[in-house]
Amino acid sequence: LIGVAALYSSAFIVHQNEQALVLRFGKPVNVISTPGLNWKIPVVDTVDIFDKRILDLDASPQEVTTLDPKRLVVDAFARYKIVDPLQFYQTLRYEGAVSSRLGPILESALRGVLGSVTLSDIVRDKREDLMGRIAKQVNQQAKPLGLEVVDVRIKRADLPEQNARTVFDQMKAEREREAAEFRSQGAAEANRIRATADREATIIKADATRK
Repeated sequence: LIGVAALYSSAFIVHQNEQALVLRFGKPVNVISTPGLNWKIPVVDTVDIFDKRILDLDASPQEVTTLDPKRLVVDAFARYKIVDPLQFYQTLRYEGAVSSRLGPILESALRGVLGSVTLSDIVRDKREDLMGRIAKQVNQQAKPLGLEVVDVRIKRADLPEQNARTVFDQMKAEREREAAEFRSQGAAEANRIRATADREATIIKADATRK
């Protein structure tokens, strides 16, 4: 029974979507990235398992002032994976710490890159290129953490509520101005038609009187 218990406590399995770091008395001694059955020394060794899949990190909504300048509230997320379990363990220890370290890096890159371009670049003209630039910046700072950022995406980019109301009021005023202009043009055209009709009627009446 003791032998079976020792054997059981010595074995551990690394699954296809996992990678493992073996610690001996709390110090890293081995990194295992291939799936299968593995062995450790009972009591002496412990095993930390890290995800091998691509993971998501949501950034906090950021208010960005563009080059125009326009104010935008940007909601974005990054996709990353743990590529160096040892480095990741030495810098972050566990996956729950990614948000507190990588999140501010992503938010800073968003403000820096999006603040250097115009609103139309963000929402239409250069969106893909901007996402690539942000991902590259974040990835450079994520490497020392044992992470690789594979993608950054903007979920939405909205005008702040106050700005949205201002834009709406401007659009409403513009439509009212256009409507007033059309009414004015219509009234002028109606007056012109009436004047022409009156002139033609006067001419016809004069001709009839002469005859």
